[in-house]
Amino acid sequence: MKLLSLALLAAANSVVAQNSTFLDGLMSTLEHAGCTSLTQLASSLNSTSQGQYLLKTISNGDPYVLFAPNDTAVSNAPSNLTSNPADLLSYHVVHGNFSGQSTTYPNTTVGRTFLNDTTYVSLEGNKSQVVAWATRSDGNVHVLNQRSVTLLNSFTHADPHPSNSIRRSDSSSMVTNVTSYGNVTIYVVSSVLEWPDNFSGALSADTPYLDGLGATISNVTQIFYNGTDGSTSNETVARIIDGGFKGFTLFAPNTSAIEALGGGITQYEQNATLLQIILANHIINGTSVYSPELVGQDYTSAAGEQFSFSINSTGQYVKMGSVTARIIQPDVLLSNGVAHIIDQVLLNTEEDTSAASSAAASATSMAAQSTTETRPIGYSQTASLASGGASGSSASGSSSSSSAALAVGGLSANQIVGLGFTAVALIVGAFVVIA
Repeated sequence: MKLLSLALLAAANSVVAQNSTFLDGLMSTLEHAGCTSLTQLASSLNSTSQGQYLLKTISNGDPYVLFAPNDTAVSNAPSNLTSNPADLLSYHVVHGNFSGQSTTYPNTTVGRTFLNDTTYVSLEGNKSQVVAWATRSDGNVHVLNQRSVTLLNSFTHADPHPSNSIRRSDSSSMVTNVTSYGNVTIYVVSSVLEWPDNFSGALSADTPYLDGLGATISNVTQIFYNGTDGSTSNETVARIIDGGFKGFTLFAPNTSAIEALGGGITQYEQNATLLQIILANHIINGTSVYSPELVGQDYTSAAGEQFSFSINSTGQYVKMGSVTARIIQPDVLLSNGVAHIIDQVLLNTEEDTSAASSAAASATSMAAQSTTETRPIGYSQTASLASGGASGSSASGSSSSSSAALAVGGLSANQIVGLGFTAVALIVGAFVVIA
């Protein structure tokens, strides 16, 4: 037993020594790139198991991308980010070689980071969080979904959260320099990257673009099922989206789209069932589908209806029934999924509970599969589009389905649907959300 303990200690010391050697070289490169403050944060990684794992992994010879905030970025970062170096740096490292990938917004490149702390991430299959970036109109590469603080009086629309003293507007972190150390490509960026918030946080950030939707989902309730004691209660759709899903995709109509309905979506509020169906037809449940994965695939909504996707020189589009909407802001990353802002309400009052249940099985099965992503998410679809040119329709023979939740609290999706409800969300602790 003593010999075993000594062997384990020696192995641990060897890992620390190897990590230290790699860390020294990486720190030197970062300092020369103007990222000295980041090196001070990174130097503490070897003192935690999470940090040691990250160092061991990125020193294994595989290609990685490190988004490295410069000194000004670190000095301006909120303390809640910099006080947690292991989680912070985990969100700044992406596995894979992305050097040949160059997308121009609204097309995006999406990569899987190492951030999987359940305090901040609740994606399907316990996947790590992603980060998205693209070349903007200024010709520079920007990391998307970053926020800048803006005073409330700069907005003209009513604030759905008047108690807030500030509002964050959508911004980005610009890549100012590119260098490398060994197998690590280093993108020096102009701000510390913030990991995604829940949907309520996104509503705050994108006001006034989503305040119409925010008001709607805050007023509409669904049945909330407690899988532990069997009780049910009414909860707002906003609360369900924030915490009831573990992996979902939302096509979020902007405020102009909702106002364009004439009486607005509130005209349907007198018929709660109808409004619930409309909202469910904006959701792919159980799967976070990022914009590079959309074209060439078929997905089923949480109400069992079919989405289809197309792309051409004017943009990327989602269609359901007779309504086609343009995706005007893709990949609004969330702690438990992703949203794509669209310019039309997908006004579909049809539902197919059987299709929703069937798609649920596919979503759960795929989420359980363990994979190591070393290329941009949606790489095959993106590559085919790049080689074949813009397409106005989905590729034939290539489809996948994803929708509502599966077995939770002893109930299968079919059993839940059999109760007369359409399952629209996954488990949160001991809770299941159904409608």
